[in-house]
Amino acid sequence: MVFSQKKLPIIKSNSPNVKIIESGEIITDWTLNPKLKPDVYTTGKIAKTKSVKLVTDIDSIEVKLKPKQKFDFIVLLKGKDSCHTTFESPEIVNFSKAKPVLRDTIPFQITEFNNIKVKSVLNKKDTIFLTFDTGSIDFYMIKSSIKKFLNPEGKKLTMDDISDNNFKIGNLEWKHQQIYPIDTTGQGTGGMFGWNAFDGKVLEIDHDKNLMIAHSKLPKISKDYEKFDMELMKEHFCIYLDLEQNGKKHKTRYLFDSGYQRAVMLDNDILKEISLGIENFKLIKETKMYNSQNEEIPVKTVLLPKLHVGKYVLQSVPAQINSHNKPAGFKTNFLGNEILKRFNAILDFQNNVVYLKPNKHFIAEYAEKLN
Repeated sequence: MVFSQKKLPIIKSNSPNVKIIESGEIITDWTLNPKLKPDVYTTGKIAKTKSVKLVTDIDSIEVKLKPKQKFDFIVLLKGKDSCHTTFESPEIVNFSKAKPVLRDTIPFQITEFNNIKVKSVLNKKDTIFLTFDTGSIDFYMIKSSIKKFLNPEGKKLTMDDISDNNFKIGNLEWKHQQIYPIDTTGQGTGGMFGWNAFDGKVLEIDHDKNLMIAHSKLPKISKDYEKFDMELMKEHFCIYLDLEQNGKKHKTRYLFDSGYQRAVMLDNDILKEISLGIENFKLIKETKMYNSQNEEIPVKTVLLPKLHVGKYVLQSVPAQINSHNKPAGFKTNFLGNEILKRFNAILDFQNNVVYLKPNKHFIAEYAEKLN
């Protein structure tokens, strides 16, 4: 579906360096290229509508996109070069009408580092363990795994050289997959894969049985589950939970991130917005952590008195304070797998809903606690 556009809108720029802002928050640095006709920016998954804006040094244009929609326009660079640009959004994927109804089971292991570790077969011959990371999309491999499985001769590779790969996990298969190199992943695994491997399906994560179950149709949901709407933020999804301090609840955004090994990471700017600072919490320790690009992030770990997950309450939760730039590219707290493993989850990627209920790990000790 495209906008009805008789004449393409024109905006101006004196610099090839511009910014694209999605959902009013997610900023992507973009370089205008008059040689590409068009130069296409693809949004993240859209449930209903999403705003997309291109900002130059002197002008801007903003539009609301629906799923599977395109918007074309021209950026006139330095008064002479026409940069044909397209905003487009992906098509909605939905397997709910698949016949027969599909139900595929994937065994997994929760490692001592709180990673969801699954066994996969790469290109129909090599076994490689992957971390399932709900904070990412697509397939990634660390550089040593790429060398071992895809480049044993140590040749210089381009992205095109690792753009057509096959992964099989259980009975599910993903063909023609681009692999993205990363520096780090969950310990004991050679890479990771993200939530969009199950887009259009319903993914059940059962920590009592150590099974992931991919459904083509939403199974019956028991009353024990609490329901949370997903907020889709480009390649991420978030839910809203209540943080309680001194008897007062503060509803804030949490990125649903099974690849983050700790319990909670609190965003410094969000804390300021709700008038809370590090001085409001008991300090557990100070340390450093590293992201998937091996960048060092200084963090302080504090004690969060209560975190409300619907009607369920977690007490004395260790929370890292993020003093770095926004790891996700927007303001959000992180809900890591030291919390998520305490709940059986149903991730409904058809209706964009998360269901959570406590499991056998609910009262397990945290790795970090106040001495």
